[in-house]
Amino acid sequence: MKPAAKDDPQGKVNQAVENIFRIWQESKPERSAQLVFCDLSTPKDRGFSVYRDAADKLERLGVPSGDIAFMQDYDSDASKLTLFRDVRAGKVRVLFGSTQKMGSGTNVQERLIALHHFDAPWRPADVEQREGRILRQGNKNEVISIYRYVTEGSFDAYMWQTLETKAKFIAQVMSGDMTIRRLEDLDSAALTYAEVKAIASGNPLVIEKAQVDAELMRLTRLRSAHAEEQYRIRTNLRRSHEDSETFAARLANLRQDITTRQDTSEDNFSIELDGQTLDNRGIAGELMVRRAEKMKNRFGDEVRMGCFAGFDLFLRVGFNDNIEIILRGKNRYSARVTDTALGTVRSLEAAVQGFEERMGRLAGDIADTQKRAKELEGKVGAPFEHEERFHKLVKRQSEIEEKLDLTRNQAPSQAEAVTDDEDTGRKNSEGHAQTETNRHRKRAAVRV
Repeated sequence: MKPAAKDDPQGKVNQAVENIFRIWQESKPERSAQLVFCDLSTPKDRGFSVYRDAADKLERLGVPSGDIAFMQDYDSDASKLTLFRDVRAGKVRVLFGSTQKMGSGTNVQERLIALHHFDAPWRPADVEQREGRILRQGNKNEVISIYRYVTEGSFDAYMWQTLETKAKFIAQVMSGDMTIRRLEDLDSAALTYAEVKAIASGNPLVIEKAQVDAELMRLTRLRSAHAEEQYRIRTNLRRSHEDSETFAARLANLRQDITTRQDTSEDNFSIELDGQTLDNRGIAGELMVRRAEKMKNRFGDEVRMGCFAGFDLFLRVGFNDNIEIILRGKNRYSARVTDTALGTVRSLEAAVQGFEERMGRLAGDIADTQKRAKELEGKVGAPFEHEERFHKLVKRQSEIEEKLDLTRNQAPSQAEAVTDDEDTGRKNSEGHAQTETNRHRKRAAVRV
């Protein structure tokens, strides 16, 4: 800051002072308070101080000096508690401070009606800390105001853009969205010398670049999600066709099994077990339960027991020693070995007598998979709706970076300069090699 520089009536400090004074006047009856945050200055700055400048201008407009306080003037815990009590009581109505000094622990929300950001902090969490002083339970004001002051063509725009970039990065991480495969690297927020020069010169291309970068980041994320959605559609379409073919084959086999199925209902019950033909359900069930007990702890074993309803009959050991009864025709059909003999036989008979019901379910499965496949076929190959806009932005981003000179090699730091002639020659040689490397180094692109 230049102490001798002319005071701009339209500068953001003057605009903020007018705003603070207006709110101070309007809220006189309630003696409401305001917080003013500024990190790029202190009340004790040598030369020009934003704190003192704003306070002096408020006093000239008519705000009593006792209504204004600087957080930095209160160092001890006791003095801070006294200050906070005065703000809550309406004695101090305009409190200036930094994010660090006036952040967590500043409980003065009772009368707060407005908060002013003179500058932008470096982290999104700092903005939350600042605004958390007024957006709190216990505030008597139903409506409050938060103001952010920005000077056009200054560093302010870049700082708020950087905060937006960081906030989006954090939001993407915390969202748990599995469609997001890449996140913007926070290092891309670091300034190059050329960007600082462009911002200092008030070049409008810097603002456009921020807008293009943000829009391109959003479209890149949507484009990636679209590509992954197309992959899922093709995968699901392939599975739908495979399922439809599988169900159709099972249905054809089931129809054949129905034609060869023997009637074992009621008095027609007959089963062959271990070479014996039995017509007593209780005895048959008891034999199957006993055989199943002997097969425990033999996972994966499948043993033929006999024949039922025209189909080969097997016992199979599954997971957790669960024993299944398997009927093998053109398809395989399963029944359960229960705790009782008659329960086991009833499960076996239900499997055989349920063929018609199975046939109806398979026909419904085929219809569903075919319908799903038809819907997916209409979505395969669908273009990304913003593809044209995406390519235009990529081209415009390159044009802006070229105009802003962002891809040029940066000037070497003075701290790296050497005075010794021999060392200078060696450094220059190494610097030339580094320059050649930098010429081929592209600035990190935003990928989401």
